[in-house]
Amino acid sequence: MQASPARRLTGPNWWLAGPGAAVEVAFAAGDDAAGLYAAWRAAVAAAAAQLAWPAPQFGVTAGEACATWAFSAPVDQLSAAAELAEVACGAARVDVRALRVNADAEVQPRVRAWLAAARDLPWLLDDDGLTLGLGEHSQTWPLADLPAEPAIPPHAARIPHVLITGTNGKTTTARMVARILRHHGLFAGNTSTDGLMLDGELVTPGDWTGPGGARQVLRNTQVQAAALETARGGLLRRGLASTWADAAVVTNISDDHLDAQVASEAAMAEAKLAIRKGIRPGGQLILNAGCAPLVAAATRLQLPDGPYTLAWFSLHFKDFAGLPGQIHAWPLHDALVLESAGVRHVIAPLAAIPTTFGGLAAHNVANALAAALAANAMAIPLAVIAAGLAAFGSTIHDNPGRANVLQLNGATILVDFAHNPDGVRQVAALVDAWPSTRRTLLVGQAGDRTDALMHALVQATLAFRPDRVVLKDTDHYLRGREKSEIPLVLRHFYREEGVPDSAIVLTPDEPTGIAETLRDAQPGHLLILLIHDDFPASIAQLRAAGAVER
Repeated sequence: MQASPARRLTGPNWWLAGPGAAVEVAFAAGDDAAGLYAAWRAAVAAAAAQLAWPAPQFGVTAGEACATWAFSAPVDQLSAAAELAEVACGAARVDVRALRVNADAEVQPRVRAWLAAARDLPWLLDDDGLTLGLGEHSQTWPLADLPAEPAIPPHAARIPHVLITGTNGKTTTARMVARILRHHGLFAGNTSTDGLMLDGELVTPGDWTGPGGARQVLRNTQVQAAALETARGGLLRRGLASTWADAAVVTNISDDHLDAQVASEAAMAEAKLAIRKGIRPGGQLILNAGCAPLVAAATRLQLPDGPYTLAWFSLHFKDFAGLPGQIHAWPLHDALVLESAGVRHVIAPLAAIPTTFGGLAAHNVANALAAALAANAMAIPLAVIAAGLAAFGSTIHDNPGRANVLQLNGATILVDFAHNPDGVRQVAALVDAWPSTRRTLLVGQAGDRTDALMHALVQATLAFRPDRVVLKDTDHYLRGREKSEIPLVLRHFYREEGVPDSAIVLTPDEPTGIAETLRDAQPGHLLILLIHDDFPASIAQLRAAGAVER
């Protein structure tokens, strides 16, 4: 058995209902995985007792040759807990003398006193500070300046907010919710893979979908409500920042980002469903009833398994049959409808929601349904939900990298972030009926995808019916692959699928790939650009070439 460096789990996560530590272990041939886990668990429990910690709760997930072992620990002694998680691997017993020194140095008596005094108030804690209340109702103290005597601010309270995860659609859904909140007159915070947004303005670019981004938004004293994209990575590495969300949304599950620890769609569904642990009592878990892996996982986990209710959305009413819960949203007669406890309401016609392209963009119909349910869970009136969805377009400003349409020399250019087979199929369905005399596709892939997943991506892109395929390397996403390796792998699979060499062009990076694609910008042509490396730079390049939004 070999153990990787353990990590702190600062909030609720896949394995535990609260903070703790986790270690990933890989097994050698002949290892007794169950016996090794039992010994580790016994060593951790014995050491925790000697350290006077509460009896730990344990969680485990196991793959074919690896596992993750986790246990709960005091929130102010997580570094010592991570150390214990490691040293207990393969040890019959743990010498706690060194651990005690580190645990005693880490403990925060003032933090414990303040959290005890806060009782049921929402709070946030990390290495930088303690926050009581959320958003405009919050106050934050640096840990070094935390007064000895707790003084709970009288205004401390929660703010409306939702957590959104899934394989595809989470960024768009979060942006839709943020627009609805702003349309309701609220100062909205929003995190996504593109950056941290406050009241519709990008303040910090980058991927802010982990708990650190959520804490930044929820600590901002201007923020009155928030839509927080919550990615798989943050859920597994650190856990959730908040347990006070009005709702948690899981948009869908597909075979992307699978690895040794999360090796199947079934495991991914359970990992993503950990987001339910961030829902406040009385809140809602909003799930896609049309996603078979998600429905199966919800059934296995016997959801709801806490003081929250289930709400479902789908493109087809029949998908709700047999599912628990009385809140549903689906498209009916070219409009979005929401039904709660048997009472049906029309939200808005599809023609009034620009991102759905009149219903042709089925994936954005689903995203709009999820956003409507999330906003409804925050008690936003349906008229405001409709107005917010109507005000949110597929423009580069509103939804960058998601079905943005430009024109150049009479050619139509579609720019999208689609990066896995399911996402590609969704975009292909949107453009299927678009008139065009020639189609050129720009595509690449991140290096941490297996060759099998790259082959699946190639097969999905054939739904675009491309006459020419431009393959690019993605410098920021090589992830262990050699430079220029990814285009060669993709070319191999395009050849296997019958695409002739004369229709395939290899390029060394995204800007070169864009320039090569634009050679086909002629009247009646459709250029499909799947952009991943640097969206702002790519849009600047397109505009410099003369492309304008339609």
